[in-house]
Amino acid sequence: MITKVKANKSFRGTTKYVLEKEKAKIIGGNMYGKSTNELVEQFTLSAHLNPQLKDPCYHLMLSVPKNDRTLNDDELANLSQRHFANIIVLSRLQGDESQVKQPGKRISDTKLKQLVNEFIDTELPAYDFFIARHSDKEHDHTHIVASRVNNLDGKSIRTWNNYAHSEHSARLLEREFKLTPVQSSWESKRKAMTRNQLERVESLGLPGEEIMRRAIEEVAVNKPTMPQLIERLWREHQIKALVSYYSHGGVRGIKFGIDVGSVNEDGSPRLLWKQGGNLNKYKCSFAKLQTELGINYNPKRDDSEIKRLNNFLESVANNQVNQQVITKRLPVKTQNILENKTNIYLAKSDTEQPANSQLINAISDFISQSVVKSFLSETLPQLTEQLSQYQQQLSQARTTFNEVLAAILEKEQQLLLQKTVDTISGFIEESVVESSLSETLPELTEQLSQYNQQLSGGKTTFDDLEAAIIYLKQLQKSQITVDANALNKAQTITTPKPKLTPNQTAELYKYYSSDLHNLLVTDRDKEIAKKALLDNKPAQEVEEIILASPAGWTQDEARALVLIANSNLVSEPDELEVLLKEEQLLSQEFLAMAVPIAVDLINWQLKESGENSLRFKRATLEKQDKELVFTHDERGEIFRVSVNRNSSGELEYSPINVGSIEKEDIQLWSEAECVLQQIISSAEQKERRQNKGISL
Repeated sequence: MITKVKANKSFRGTTKYVLEKEKAKIIGGNMYGKSTNELVEQFTLSAHLNPQLKDPCYHLMLSVPKNDRTLNDDELANLSQRHFANIIVLSRLQGDESQVKQPGKRISDTKLKQLVNEFIDTELPAYDFFIARHSDKEHDHTHIVASRVNNLDGKSIRTWNNYAHSEHSARLLEREFKLTPVQSSWESKRKAMTRNQLERVESLGLPGEEIMRRAIEEVAVNKPTMPQLIERLWREHQIKALVSYYSHGGVRGIKFGIDVGSVNEDGSPRLLWKQGGNLNKYKCSFAKLQTELGINYNPKRDDSEIKRLNNFLESVANNQVNQQVITKRLPVKTQNILENKTNIYLAKSDTEQPANSQLINAISDFISQSVVKSFLSETLPQLTEQLSQYQQQLSQARTTFNEVLAAILEKEQQLLLQKTVDTISGFIEESVVESSLSETLPELTEQLSQYNQQLSGGKTTFDDLEAAIIYLKQLQKSQITVDANALNKAQTITTPKPKLTPNQTAELYKYYSSDLHNLLVTDRDKEIAKKALLDNKPAQEVEEIILASPAGWTQDEARALVLIANSNLVSEPDELEVLLKEEQLLSQEFLAMAVPIAVDLINWQLKESGENSLRFKRATLEKQDKELVFTHDERGEIFRVSVNRNSSGELEYSPINVGSIEKEDIQLWSEAECVLQQIISSAEQKERRQNKGISL
């Protein structure tokens, strides 16, 4: 199961999100309300018992994978209630029993189950909570919304280490309810999913990366050879595994690809590709597949087969349903013989192998051929019987084919008859059209003569018009300035428009001033002009609307107000553009400050402890090759930059990804810079003391 747990301030926002989703329904809990308002009212009364608590709302999510059995409402409500109780009981433990990540120290499952049963019977009713089921996706999941405040004593549920408690509770419930077991993040040496990843799982199901990880772990259980791993990943899970080689023949690495439904520009399927080290750095690189998962790899034995599989997987279509067997299948006995042959060959010393390899190959080939021959003898009767059945089916299909053929011939005869009828009909129509043309041809000839005369007259008019256009162009080129008032008068003369009636202008003024009563009359009329212009009203109509103002503007004053409003509209910057520019400036300011500090911190960490990661409060800074990555627990990756030093020794960096940056990040790095300066100062003082001691 996949779990999620979070404490926040808003009962209303959380309850609204959980209850007002499509196909959401309450299946458990101890609250009397059914609507958002009723539940929030009860939650608020509970929160008032502990007003110092900043995050009184507790939100837990449980998701059962879609390939698991479907739980009914009662089962899912019981499972969710026990999950909530498990987390509360685990949060109260102290000492070694609270170390859920260490099997040798943590509380035993039996004792924990006993404590949880007692808690459900005696204390759970003191906490307000409800359980809702969501069925809007292919997999069902539940949301538990609760108050962290105990209604009897006003104490709150501790949230320390609640992610680990949530994962440990899920493992217990998987065994108790006989669901598919999943390793916790600390058991699989894999980091837990971020909140963004968990939300994607809640809405879309498991991501492609997680599907590939689980498939690799499943196939690797029996410790196969490297070619067997590659073949089974494709044949059983439709996952491509491609091995790349250096020019000198050594293995460079391995990458995995899966079809997640995305397409290229031409409409063809596009795979999600992940390098083994990036997919799961603890297990899925080519080296870790061998050391961590026990995959058997021998270059002399496996490289030629791996390259053949590479060619096959590169040629097969991404969306092709795998009905092919990648390798030639021999009987089980033959495969055992070949495996024994390999083991014998590997067991020999280097001096014995050249002398015995030919003999071993000859013997194994003879035995393989004998086994294949025996296998064919056993299966021949079955093949003969199947062939007889196929012949019967072929005979039946032949009869059906003859019937279809007769129907086609009959249809062709009908089509031929219809074609003949259409030909005769067409001939008749042509005759009618010819007769009609003979009658109307004199009239058409006369009309054509008239059109020619009109065209001749139009030619003369066109020539005159062309000369006028040339004159106007010359006049336009020679004209330097145009009087604005004269232009307005010309427009008024050439494009007269009916004026608005006094009632219409009054109504429009009232409409545009509906939410501007608090402004002074001048500011109000400017805003009214802006609104009208934004509604694509002509400037003349806007002037008439302004004349309806109680301020009693003159015509010139109204025109001036309209011009001011229009000028303000043109000069106003686009809000989105300003926002984007501010975000860009914030990102540049943040990176310019944070990257040098991050480089110094990582260098100090590597120098002191040799570790390439540094843990902040709710964030992590780590070095990946020549990249620095800063990740927030809740917001994911904040920045990823590539860092180098130029020939002058100056630090240079280039952003690869910049996430959501907030002002608190700048504050964090300012504090980090202070801490770094203290570290450097302390180290310098220590060095000076040591040097002083040496000189004495």
